[in-house]
Parts: sequence; structure tokens; C-alpha cells
Amino acid sequence: MTEITKSIFREYDIRGIYPIEINEEVIIQIAKAISIKCNSENVSEICIGRDGRNSSKSLSHYLEKSLSNFGVDVENIGLVTTPLLYFASKKTKSKSGVMITGSHNPKNYNGLKLVINDKPISGNEIYELINQNIDESIHPGKISRKDIRDLYIKEVIENIQLKNSKKLKVVIDCGNGAAGCIAPKLFQELGCDVIELFTEIDGNFPNHHPDPSKLENLSDIISKVKSSKADLGLAFDGDGDRVGLITDTGEVVFPDKIMMIFSEDILKKEKGSIIFDVKCTKALPNLIKSLNGKPIMSPTGHFHIKNGIKEHNPLLAGEMSGHIFFNDKWYGFDDGHYSGARIIEIISAKNERISSINNKLPKLFSTPELNITVTDETKFKIIEEFSAKCKLDGEKITIDGLRINFKNGWGLIRASNTTPKLVLRFEGNSQSDLEAIQKDFMNELSRICPDIDINLD
Repeated sequence: MTEITKSIFREYDIRGIYPIEINEEVIIQIAKAISIKCNSENVSEICIGRDGRNSSKSLSHYLEKSLSNFGVDVENIGLVTTPLLYFASKKTKSKSGVMITGSHNPKNYNGLKLVINDKPISGNEIYELINQNIDESIHPGKISRKDIRDLYIKEVIENIQLKNSKKLKVVIDCGNGAAGCIAPKLFQELGCDVIELFTEIDGNFPNHHPDPSKLENLSDIISKVKSSKADLGLAFDGDGDRVGLITDTGEVVFPDKIMMIFSEDILKKEKGSIIFDVKCTKALPNLIKSLNGKPIMSPTGHFHIKNGIKEHNPLLAGEMSGHIFFNDKWYGFDDGHYSGARIIEIISAKNERISSINNKLPKLFSTPELNITVTDETKFKIIEEFSAKCKLDGEKITIDGLRINFKNGWGLIRASNTTPKLVLRFEGNSQSDLEAIQKDFMNELSRICPDIDINLD
């Protein structure tokens, strides 16, 4: 039996390097653990899907076969995005699914995202079951195939209300990720004039990495929006559950500001709570409160956000990384393409350019998400030490790393759960406030952890 690397079992999901940490033999053992979890939840059927990575087809085959051998019925929906897998899972009686995906990680990574009995399952939960024994079933589960894409598009179109007959020109950048299987057709069916960028699915990601949270990955779409005089640009990550927004003037709208646009639209129609992660601007809860909504801060990660959705039943939830969860008239899972459709809906309703909508919101002096490379073994210890020894004076929030709110802004440092990195973000009331807060944080990090190379990625 292949020895399994414990570090691939993350707080949010399962993720590692193929074939060193995740391979076909490891998938068989993970399938056994998933089947044990299914049995404990009285789940007898499960959907599986895969992204476009070079290793995903083989891993999906072994996952399908192994789940069946352990007596679980499998509905395989093929090459899809993670939102399509979540959608397909919602349509089954068991409300369960497994997605083979490396998300936005480098091309040699792969992994799994899981939902069982309509609940997100962490990698840690699966690891706890790895060494339990279960015999293969004498009655293998049935394996079926299904294409869910047309049903998904039909439901989105029925859900989105477009009030303006103007045909919007939208640039779609899929970064050669799995979103290429659904996004172009979806936005065409919505009535948009679609300009495609890198929509051919290619696990080598030959043009740029499919991660819209990194500004260097957005230069192509910004150029295309400007040169084609498009109304907006939408960039998707490798498995389609995150979205990046480019205005008609070529400006990048950070996801916490996208959340402000959505919050304003939703809370003017209906009152309720909105969940956001610790990396988001302080202007977001201020806006939510001004519209008589209830702001709820959450640790980062779809696992925490989804558990928060179960607990609080908010109208909307979202993260600075671009995961946005609509729970007002959609299913409450993170869905990059549906989020793009909701942006189209707002532009149509307001009959206004997205740049104008964005400019009416508070001007933010903030950094994007910044990273410092460390190791998986040390990252949480560094955060623990920094939190204990930090002498910066302000309101300290410790639900996920350390966020300090100052009178003139805030700073955050936390450990990434998916990569060997520290994650930092800073915001100030002015550019000089921002620079001062970032400088103070970095000086304090150098003082407390002098052995770290604090060059920012």
C-alpha cells in the first residue's frame, strides 16, 4: 500500500503534487475513505467530475472504479467546472459530489473537493478515515454518465432577469481552464456578444496561469477589453468557482468591491445577513450596515464560508479570493460563471457602465493579496508566534491569523491553507496610511521572525 502524505489533507480540501503526493494508488485509498464517510451519512450515490488538468482524467477513472467497488453508485458528469459539480450534486437525492481538481495551483498539482449530504467535507475529515478497514462490496455500485451543462445553462437563464435589450460585449478569459467548457456558451445564451480568450482547455496552461486573483494573469484580458471596446471582462480560475472583473475602462475590480456591488443590489430588495472573509475591505461591512443588513466576518476558505451559510442562512457570502456564494435566489455554492451572470444582470438593470457603478463606491487604498513563501511545516507556527508577540496597537481579530483594525486602516497576516505561503493584505484611509500600516506590519514581522525572507510575491 502506498504511503500517503498527510499534508495533502487540507482544511478546505485535498491537494498535492501529481504523481508524487497524489496518484492513482492514493486515489484508491481516498475513495475507500470517502465510501466510509458516505456509509456513515447513509449516502449511497455520489456525483463525480474533473477539471482539465493532464492528470485529472486518469484520477477520475480510478476514483469512479474504486467508489463503485466499495458499493457506491457513481454518476460521472465528465469534464466540468467545480460549480457544475456542485449543481449536479444539488440535483441528486444524496446531494453529494467529488470534484477532481487542482483549482488554481500549478499544473503539476491535483486534488479533490468534496460535498457529502449537502455539507462541505474537509481533507482532514477524510484523513481520519484513511486507516479504517472496509471490504470491497460484493454488489458494486452502478456507474452512469450524465451531461449537466444544458440544464445548468437553462436554470441560469431562467434565474437572471435582463431588463435592457442592449447586447453587452463581454471578454471571457478562461486561462485554458475548465471554465472553457461552459462560460462561452452560457454568456452567448444570455445574449452577450462574447469575445473568447484562452477558452481551449489545456492542462499545460500555455498562456497564463488560471488565477484571476494575481494581477499578472489579467494583462491579456485588460488589453482585450480596451482594444475591443468591450463592456466588461470576466476572468475565471482553473476550476471556474472564482471570478475576476475588469471594467470597460480596463480597471481591475477586487472581489471585496465586487461584493459591495452585489450587497447593494441584494439588500435594496431584501434584508438579511452577508458573510465575508477576513481579507475583505472594512468598507464592505460599513456598506452592509448602512443598508440595514447584518455583516458577518468569517475565516477564509470555502469550507468555513459554507458552514457559515448553513448556520446563518445569509443572502450572500464571498471571499477576497473571488469565491462568491449567492444564497438569495441561487444554491449557495461558490460559482464563478453565475457570479458573472449576476454582474451582467446588474449592468442591465441599471443601464449603466460597470466603471460608473464601481466609481460610485468608496475609493479604497488597499493592496491585493500579498504572499511570502515559507513552508507547509512552518507557516502556522509563524502565525502563532507573530500573533503572540505582535506589539502593534489596535483591535485584534484572531479568527484566522491576525487582523488588526486601526483608526486609519487595517492589516492582516494569515497562513494559506492551500499553499506554503503567508498571506498578507493592507488597507488605509489614504495612500500614506496604507504605506505606513504595511511598513509597520513588515517591520514587526522582521523583528519577531528574523529568519524569514520577507520578499513579497
